[in-house]
Amino acid sequence: MGEVVRPTSLGAPQLPNTADPAVLLDGGITYLYATTTWVHVPVVAVSDPGVAHTQSEMYGLVHDAMPQTPAWAATPEIWAPAVARLGGRYVMYFAAHRRNAPDSNSDQCVGRAVASAPSGPFVPDASPITCGNDGTRGALDPSVFVGPDGAAHLLVAMGGSATNIFTYPIDANGALTGPSVPLLIRAQPWQDWFLENPAMFFDGSVYLLAYSAGHWDSGGYMTGIARCATPVGPCTDRTDGPWLSAVGDRSGPGGLEFFYGPDLAPRVAFESYAAGDVGPVGKRSTTIARFFTDPWPRLG
Repeated sequence: MGEVVRPTSLGAPQLPNTADPAVLLDGGITYLYATTTWVHVPVVAVSDPGVAHTQSEMYGLVHDAMPQTPAWAATPEIWAPAVARLGGRYVMYFAAHRRNAPDSNSDQCVGRAVASAPSGPFVPDASPITCGNDGTRGALDPSVFVGPDGAAHLLVAMGGSATNIFTYPIDANGALTGPSVPLLIRAQPWQDWFLENPAMFFDGSVYLLAYSAGHWDSGGYMTGIARCATPVGPCTDRTDGPWLSAVGDRSGPGGLEFFYGPDLAPRVAFESYAAGDVGPVGKRSTTIARFFTDPWPRLG
């Protein structure tokens, strides 16, 4: 399973009121996308992702990457958007509640939208691409991983069983080209409730699978990490606890995504709460940190 280095500090967040971050580097500009706030799908474009911004500055930086609510969505809420450049265009995957769901307790689906520029406007498809393996148990928190061979994969969290993390093959247009493959089962004693927010990173020899565990609206939300032999598994999880959890003045770290900065150095983006100030709306902020695997995963 290998080791991890657990940080003594999660660091100060650079982007307030920003949850479920996903990052795309394009043309030397870093685009960070997030869950619905005061705009439908927030996107921030910055030249240096390490610079901290105030809440008032964010109002001037954020604009809506997908102004249109998908026709299949029951509410305007969009969460965990992920954007990749595929086939000469920009493809966004996102989660939303669907209309007339067979199971009202599992009404999440993953949709797709496309744009000609990374800032949008993204235009959503008329129907979702997946609502779970059986079409009824829910799918959420998409993340795109492109392997060293150029093959693209869509990681998704799904309900309906203790196996929550799956991956799909996708083609150059961002369409699903095969059935889902299970990656990770909820089996460790410290994994509370559900596994979600999958993200993958290749360190040159091993595929690292990060994920969130627990209730997102609590300070006990945490980030686990597993190791996989290939992008489609098998994956081996840790038994001795999460990689990131509440420490110091930050709590509930989750929604972690890997990306490369303008200097092509590996980084992570993840959300957290200020300790003692946990709530469902507007309380989460994003921290961006250097990421190292020498020899174990750690934050810089």
